[in-house]
Amino acid sequence: MKTILLSMILFTFCLLSCTNEDDRNFGKDTPRYDIPLSTKSGEINTQVQKFSFDLYREVAKTEKEENFCLSPLSASLCLGMIMNGADGDTYAEMQKTLGFEGFTNQQINEYVQMMQTELPKLDGRTIFTNANSLWIRNGYTLLPEFIQTNKTYYDAEVCNEPFDNSTLEKINSWCNKKTNGLIPEIINGIPDDIISYLINAIYFKGIWTNEFKKSDTKDEPFYMANGQTIQVPTMKQTQSNNFFADEEIMAVELPYGNGAFSMFLFIPADPDKKSIDDIIKGLDQETWQKWNEQLHTSTMTIHLPRFLIKTEKDLIETLNSLGIKDAFNDYSANFTKMSITKGLYIGLLKQKTYIELNESGTEAAAVTIGGMTSESAFPSQPTEIRFDHPFGYVLKEKSTGAILFAGKVGKPE
Repeated sequence: MKTILLSMILFTFCLLSCTNEDDRNFGKDTPRYDIPLSTKSGEINTQVQKFSFDLYREVAKTEKEENFCLSPLSASLCLGMIMNGADGDTYAEMQKTLGFEGFTNQQINEYVQMMQTELPKLDGRTIFTNANSLWIRNGYTLLPEFIQTNKTYYDAEVCNEPFDNSTLEKINSWCNKKTNGLIPEIINGIPDDIISYLINAIYFKGIWTNEFKKSDTKDEPFYMANGQTIQVPTMKQTQSNNFFADEEIMAVELPYGNGAFSMFLFIPADPDKKSIDDIIKGLDQETWQKWNEQLHTSTMTIHLPRFLIKTEKDLIETLNSLGIKDAFNDYSANFTKMSITKGLYIGLLKQKTYIELNESGTEAAAVTIGGMTSESAFPSQPTEIRFDHPFGYVLKEKSTGAILFAGKVGKPE
């Protein structure tokens, strides 16, 4: 039996104005409100969700580990900054794959800017910060318009550096600071042919609306996909929550703070008939919407393992499979709106994620880094739901449905 960890994330910005140190209001109750989406922003938002699930399915299809964590939001924002420098077929492929097809660059950037501004303000009992940075090797020039666009809409910090060991330390220190120490290192060296890094970092900390009592946590069996049974610390709670079940899955939504953010956990109704991997393979934006529309309040006892997952993922092959091809090809990539440097392409696209779920709530972080390389340089309702075999989860924002994190739990650790 396999377990899914659905934890998606789709946004990463805000720098000095939105750092992890600016948490003075954390712990204060604030009324929840919906992010105001215009008609055009709503259309973009729907397409961005589609990309999130496309990415989630593709990663789950190739992931060999029992547990993994992913941030679609962080990946989307890092690639969004890069896309501002693309042109021709390279731009068209990125635009289509990321869910921005049919919208102007201005509309896309305004949507990103709006989400960046609104997400951190939604809940005083939840911390959400995002930050972007643009690192440029001394001796190389990125076009002023490209730099200004990412400063204006992504609030990106711009750093001109020698790209030596001191720069390596600064980049990793920046990631460490922006993720509250959860991701202290994103790269361990700087190749000679890298002329620029574009980095997105997000950090999330949410306290459950109804916290689990530590005294109720006991070791309980967890049935892995390979037939092995292990004992894992399992939290227990009887509470009213949003719930949904059909012949394939059982799902529960656990809110944080004032309900602006929540964790959506889902598990096969009968893992002998359909595994969590099979369910994820068929999970798209339409299915996700159907699940959420059928949620209803139900009182039940939840058994949920604590878990901590760290994942490092090279995203080039994944994005290539989803349709972004030219951007990673040194012969066909077109980034003439980024730099006059010849043969510029994306030579590195990596994401590191961290997520920990326990009795108090959830803490999670993601860093996505892109390195620009130059060729020269409803059935009967159960009274209990036990997450005692592989299951999935999604950490989302309520009003827009923005997917912050997603992943799979096949072996709680």
